[in-house]
Amino acid sequence: MAKINLTVNGKKTTGDVEARVLLANFLRDELKLTGTHVGCDTSQCGACTVHVDGRAIKSCTMLAVQADGADVVTIEGLAKNGKLHPAQAAFTECHALQCGFCTPGIS
Repeated sequence: MAKINLTVNGKKTTGDVEARVLLANFLRDELKLTGTHVGCDTSQCGACTVHVDGRAIKSCTMLAVQADGADVVTIEGLAKNGKLHPAQAAFTECHALQCGFCTPGIS
């Protein structure tokens, strides 16, 4: 097990993870941030996309231990002070959602 320290959606967090745990699984299973999805198992769909240190990353291709010390923003962290992120607001205003499964990767 490895101990990791990271900031997720502005909140410092730590966790003990096995070296093979994907960032997507750590976010969903350990932190209960279920907006991040593993959709295709081939890193093609983008449903697992999160921001790591300001860069869009497919969290199904990154190990949680690789995020040690990083600043991670998930779909849950885009809204600020109760106000939707402009991309989220545009989706709502334009009725752009279908099932919403891949929305994290699009926003």
